[in-house]
Amino acid sequence: MIRSLFLLIAYVALVGLGLAAPFVFTLGYIWVDLFTPQSIAYFFLNQFPCALVMGVAALGSYILVDRRSPPRLPLSCVLTLALAIWCTVTLLWAVVPDPAWDKWSWAFKTVVFSAFIPFVIRSRIQIEAFLLVYVFSLAGNLVPYGIKTAISGSGYGRNLGLVAGNSGLSEGALLATAAVSVIPIAIYAARHSLLLPKHPLTKALMLLVVVVAVFTTVGTYERTGLVGLAVFGVAFFIKSKRKILTACFGIALALGFAYHSSSAWDKRMQTIGAYDEENSALGRLLVWQWTLNYTLDHPLGGGFEAYRIDRIEFPDNNKTAFGIAFHSMYFEMLGEQGWIGLTLYLAIIAISFVQLWRVERYARRIPDLAWCADLASSLLVMLAVLVTCGAFIAVAYRGMNFYTFAISTSLSEYVRRVQHAGRTTGRDLRWRSPGGAPALPASLRPALSPPTRSY
Repeated sequence: MIRSLFLLIAYVALVGLGLAAPFVFTLGYIWVDLFTPQSIAYFFLNQFPCALVMGVAALGSYILVDRRSPPRLPLSCVLTLALAIWCTVTLLWAVVPDPAWDKWSWAFKTVVFSAFIPFVIRSRIQIEAFLLVYVFSLAGNLVPYGIKTAISGSGYGRNLGLVAGNSGLSEGALLATAAVSVIPIAIYAARHSLLLPKHPLTKALMLLVVVVAVFTTVGTYERTGLVGLAVFGVAFFIKSKRKILTACFGIALALGFAYHSSSAWDKRMQTIGAYDEENSALGRLLVWQWTLNYTLDHPLGGGFEAYRIDRIEFPDNNKTAFGIAFHSMYFEMLGEQGWIGLTLYLAIIAISFVQLWRVERYARRIPDLAWCADLASSLLVMLAVLVTCGAFIAVAYRGMNFYTFAISTSLSEYVRRVQHAGRTTGRDLRWRSPGGAPALPASLRPALSPPTRSY
């Protein structure tokens, strides 16, 4: 009862703030989509179209009052909209029409809304607010799971989070991937946040998020989570300025965990190398082979949920299985949307990497854009985790992927506008006066001014 009331108050508060600052409606939609308050509330919100109301409010408020200085239409947004249209077109030949429409009803909204985000999230304050909402929305499931794991341990298939069932963040591999993905953003927020107070407790809060994220990842007993932690560790080491200290800390942490880990967890992780002896791993390889063969005959894909028609034969025991899921976002996209859909998806990922790499490279030379360089670096690590873990779980249309693509575009467009302002004013943005004057013109410096009117 208390939880439901608290969620209702939070939802109403977001609506009220959105009336004063329209971009908050977009934040509200992200919160509803990632945290899913409607799935854990016991009254009103569980019967109320939370996402629909926030989505309509975000789009309507932008059209009516927030179109001042509209950004250009980035290529990433064009490709995202093209993917949304193509996903709709493939419904015409979907091999399982009813389930295909059910999946389209939420996947289409996620893809389209992600293309809308760069038009609303334009200033530093808005970008940071978006990231904090992203982190805390996922932390709603990570905190209880991580704390329970730290206190009493966990096990494969156990659900210790807020969401019941075996879908969304209640599914172990997806939860582990989400947990690892928030770590670089939490570290960035601890260093550069303007919205959070400059206080040791702020850094302690972000450190807590990192710790519970690690415990959650380990507690799921998911091999995908271990892969994600490895990718994060390597990427963090490459980006770190203190490589020896980082390496020593990482090795000590790994050795300490290996010493204290349970035999059940060790046994579960050891199956990574025994792919031909583990039914789940072997099943993935066979499904991927089936998907490739299917798309050679059906290059346009089979529409959403096409895996339901697969027929997989296990060579070791002559067992036949039907309807095994894709277990990979790349094969999910290939099997459902064909080679056209996969090409669009890979292009969006590639553009996101290029955008972030360019931002990091450019912003490093400008003291006032140091936060952009660090954020681009953090998003690169986050994106590397998502695209690597996504190779082993079917999360092609999940919000955490498309929202990462979107915020990468928002950051890239912010820096592009800074560059344009520098050329317009004839000012070299790499220059600093002898007295240490900021390189950016006053109109572009970070400030708590109305974010919809500033860069």
